[in-house]
This record gives sequence, C-alpha cells and structure tokens, in this order.
Amino acid sequence: MGRSVETIGNNVIYFDCSNFDEDYDWDDLILNLQSELSTKYKSLDRCKDKWAEYPHRENRIILGNNHIQISISEYCGCGAVSVFVPEQYEPYGHPELSEHWLNQNFAGIYRIVSRYCTVLNRIGVFSNGEAVFEKAGK
Repeated sequence: MGRSVETIGNNVIYFDCSNFDEDYDWDDLILNLQSELSTKYKSLDRCKDKWAEYPHRENRIILGNNHIQISISEYCGCGAVSVFVPEQYEPYGHPELSEHWLNQNFAGIYRIVSRYCTVLNRIGVFSNGEAVFEKAGK
C-alpha cells in the first residue's frame, strides 16, 4: 500500500515543499511559523524537539497551548501542518472549549501558513493510499 504525508486530525494545511533545501528552508519555515503564530496567538508556546506520540511519530510538534497543538510533517515533497486537540488534554479540561478555540482560529492559522509556502488542496486518495493535490486558490 502506498502512503502520503502523515497528518493528525481533520484540520490540516497541505503545502508544496518539493523545492526546499533539506536544512535551511525547512528549519527556516518552522522558525518563521513559530514566530508569527506565537505573535498572533499569544497563548501558543514554542515546542523544541517534541514529536507526536504513536501512531503519529513523523509529526514534529512546533507550537501548543492548553487547547491545541500544531505539528508539521513532510513526505516526498509534500508538507502538512496539522492543528489538533491532543487526546491527553481531554481528561484535564473541556474538549469542547479546545474544539471551539481550534474552529475559531483555524482560518487565521491557515492565512499565516499560506504566506510562507504554496498551499495545496487534497482532492482525493487512490486505493493504494497515494494522495492527489492541487494548488489552492487565493
């Protein structure tokens, strides 16, 4: 079975990173996203060297607060920013409040990510697991 870039949850921003240099552009993208998102959303804290837990081991957690986490992953030139409510937050509080925060702020997060890379829409998945994307319209 084929595969695609790994994501967490349903609030995902796909982007083209096929022309990124492995070291400079990827790290620069993460730093820029961390900086701008934490400036816009004051409650977001930077996460350094934190990775999502099984089964999402390919997602690097870059930001989080008491409601959501933001991760980034890449596979074969396709990147994904996932914005999600972590399962471990549910026993400690109000998952409805976390979902509300996510729904209220996802559009703004999408706009910020789209400033730094070419955003893609996933239009389908073949039976072998390979995903098909198109460039997102402005």
